[in-house]
Amino acid sequence: MDLWIPIIAVIGAFGAPVLIIFIFYHFSGRKHKMFHETLQELIKAGQEVSPEMLANMPGHDGKQAQRNDIRTGTITLSVGIGIALFGAIGVGEDVILGAGLLVGAIGLGLLLYGYYQTKIQLADDVG
Repeated sequence: MDLWIPIIAVIGAFGAPVLIIFIFYHFSGRKHKMFHETLQELIKAGQEVSPEMLANMPGHDGKQAQRNDIRTGTITLSVGIGIALFGAIGVGEDVILGAGLLVGAIGLGLLLYGYYQTKIQLADDVG
């Protein structure tokens, strides 16, 4: 009986995130599949598909996925700083400190790239 507890703990710890991701993508895929099936039926029936009709169809998310590198960089940099502080102060391990600095450097790169892209986009809009 004592052997089952760590086995169940390991399966639960690694299985729960996999199960959550599977459920999320399963239902997300079903929503897109239903949207495309409805759209195909409308086209087969010969109906005109207007943008207003598309916006009212279930499963249509309507928004374009737009990257925000400044936001992503800020979050990643903050996570890296947190991991580095945990490694330096919390447990005193250099490996965790190094991992935190790596994540922070990636976040800093994203932040600088987002700032650069914003400057370029503003310059293109002006002239």
